[in-house]
Amino acid sequence: MQSIKNIVFDLGGVLVGLDGSKSIEAYDKLGCQAVSKYIEEHRTEDLFYRIELGLISTHDYCEEIRQMTNTHATDEEMIQAWNLLLTELSTLRREKLLSLRQQGYRLFLLSNTNDMHWQHCASNLFGNEVVDAFDQIFLSYEMNLSKPDAAIFSAVINEANLLPSETLFIDDNRQNIEAAASLGIHTYLNTSIDNWVEEIDSLL
Repeated sequence: MQSIKNIVFDLGGVLVGLDGSKSIEAYDKLGCQAVSKYIEEHRTEDLFYRIELGLISTHDYCEEIRQMTNTHATDEEMIQAWNLLLTELSTLRREKLLSLRQQGYRLFLLSNTNDMHWQHCASNLFGNEVVDAFDQIFLSYEMNLSKPDAAIFSAVINEANLLPSETLFIDDNRQNIEAAASLGIHTYLNTSIDNWVEEIDSLL
């Protein structure tokens, strides 16, 4: 294997955990049971797909939920409920990420996400030190592209001037891994959130 110089991280399931139970409970309390079903079934089509692709604004997302569920929940209440899906960036993962940066690796973030989740991560879960550790951050809602479309990986390669043979991509979704690998990127399928921390030294 050619020496790895660049590491591209997914967000949910790699850096932060995903726990739908609190989000489901919060949406249910708001009278938004229809949204809870999306979370329970891990569905990404329709409304959730459009917010991830940046095709609608956060306010439009909240307005559609109000119409879909016939509730009067505020934007803020729905944003808070949705952000409960994300769990903290553990000390273990934080320290490993910063250690890789200190070792001279170029770090990137590539996530299918929306403005609500990203702002919550940047402001409440990460802090400036972690955000600044990334050379570049690529988010689906800003790019109007999402994984596993190979086009999003091509865009990252071109914009960040990466050589696939020098790049490792870490994600918890097999389809995303396969799409990246099809372009010659080295990959690691993260089957449990802290696995990459334990295994990454052997991959570099």
